[in-house]
Amino acid sequence: MKIVLTFLLCLIIICNGIADDKYEKEMKKNISKISECKTTDDYIKLANRFERVALAEKEKWLPFYYSSFMYVLTCYADSSNEQKDMHLDKSVSLIEIADSLEPDNSEIYTLKGMISQARMQVNPMNRWQKYGIEADNNFKIATKIDSLNPRPDYLIGIGLYYTPKQFGGGSEAAKPLLEKSMNKFEQFKPANDIMPDWGREHVEELLNEINGIEK
Repeated sequence: MKIVLTFLLCLIIICNGIADDKYEKEMKKNISKISECKTTDDYIKLANRFERVALAEKEKWLPFYYSSFMYVLTCYADSSNEQKDMHLDKSVSLIEIADSLEPDNSEIYTLKGMISQARMQVNPMNRWQKYGIEADNNFKIATKIDSLNPRPDYLIGIGLYYTPKQFGGGSEAAKPLLEKSMNKFEQFKPANDIMPDWGREHVEELLNEINGIEK
């Protein structure tokens, strides 16, 4: 009887290992395609791929996170505002599932802040107060959970960079936050190959632009 139980236990461990390996391979494959996306359709197709992984691995938060992230990125690939709120509604529903699976996670709150920023950009004049405050609150929580996460400072810096100078934005206002983010990127190491690790290249580009303006 003990031999049978030992065999079954080993079989379960092996099967779980195979399943985890398959999951990680699929996640890495999808993550590698993010940089290839150019259009709204590209991001939506990739969001659907992540969501299929999420539905197969319902206890894991990262597939829901990445699917949500892709829907946010559609808003920056689409020049029209017509469908942005619909995509952001989908993004919210996915990140809430991720949050329920992984409470008090800095990356999740960072993405929530990014969603609020995207909401605001649909109609800045009418939405800045509600969604600006919402974004700031989420970034504060993200930083409180993990003070070394470089993405909250990066996203706050971007928001300032593209805000007109007369409203408190511009390159001068953005530069300290982008530099702070870059310092954190220098120290930041994701826990594994499928954890969020985005933003550094854009920070470098913006700092080069700002430094070019200043010379």
